[in-house]
Amino acid sequence: MNKKNLLETLGLNPVESAIYLALLDMNAASIAHIAQKTGLHRPVIYKALPSLIAQGLVSMSPQGKRTQYSAESPERLRGIMEKLTRNVEKLLPDIQQRYRARGKAPVVKFLQGKKGIRSVFDDLVRTLKKGDIFYRYSSRRADAESEGYLPIRYREIRDQKKLERFVITNESLAKKKKQRLERATKYIPREYDLFEYDVIQLIYHNRIAFIDYATETAVIIENDAMVEFQKKLFMLLYGKL
Repeated sequence: MNKKNLLETLGLNPVESAIYLALLDMNAASIAHIAQKTGLHRPVIYKALPSLIAQGLVSMSPQGKRTQYSAESPERLRGIMEKLTRNVEKLLPDIQQRYRARGKAPVVKFLQGKKGIRSVFDDLVRTLKKGDIFYRYSSRRADAESEGYLPIRYREIRDQKKLERFVITNESLAKKKKQRLERATKYIPREYDLFEYDVIQLIYHNRIAFIDYATETAVIIENDAMVEFQKKLFMLLYGKL
């Protein structure tokens, strides 16, 4: 970081920085000398000097009909920095609160096509850690995943990480699935048509994903509170089946 950038970081604008640095090289200077040294127009210099004087970086002294300006010790910059630090400390709690509040707001992502659906499954296996659990509602067309909707290494990564899952589906799909230790499956009774849609829902990590095979559309919602709420609803239903 050069001297000018440092001054601007401390709150001086480019004109004020140029004037102060120029005055450091001169014992005292008139407006004309400052203009000559910096290449700035006189009205611009007149406008900037009051701020520099107020910050204690420049002093002025009348000499006859003219006024001379001098740079004060750079130690004054330390005082500006300390004041800036104090102001940041005062503002920090409010800024942090606003940041945390923003972090609680749901993040929603929309994905389309087979590529979009594959990215959901890829996100699931890559986000979860070894031995983690995810929850899944599977509709009557859940087998459509084998029709190009799964990433190439989805099952491989899932099994390597030994990811466990709870599944709620319909009766016909439940009977098609082979029994696996890491998969616990229950099904909705046949008299209910809750799963007569081409939709599945995945609950994992801090995400809820909805996939509609009919329109090849996926929606991911990222929100800790919503995920915990959905997990509890899932396990409540799971326990009743």
